[in-house]
Amino acid sequence: MTPRAMERLARLEANAAPPSNGKHLIFRVEAPHETPFGDIVIFLKDRGHAIHEGDDVFVMNVGAHEMAEGEMPRDLSPTLLTEEMRAAASPAGQWPNGCKEFTFKLDSPRDLQ
Repeated sequence: MTPRAMERLARLEANAAPPSNGKHLIFRVEAPHETPFGDIVIFLKDRGHAIHEGDDVFVMNVGAHEMAEGEMPRDLSPTLLTEEMRAAASPAGQWPNGCKEFTFKLDSPRDLQ
């Protein structure tokens, strides 16, 4: 995780994110492992999604380990994000409405003994 992302996560957890004119946008994609985040956002913009400067963009790369290096990213969105849909999105700096708290429980080798 990059230092900027860690700082952002800490602010969100502290509920102290500064106000922003941007929007909080979430996308699911398939892209080769270690594809730069900026390249994925450019791909999504070029595909026609309404992503503006200042938006918080969260990208979940669900196919990273199944794709060969050099393959083109794939957009898994059911529809393109329009300006109207973007306008209805949550403001940047806030978790989107409807997000629930969750906890990961990782299997431990000690539990298997």
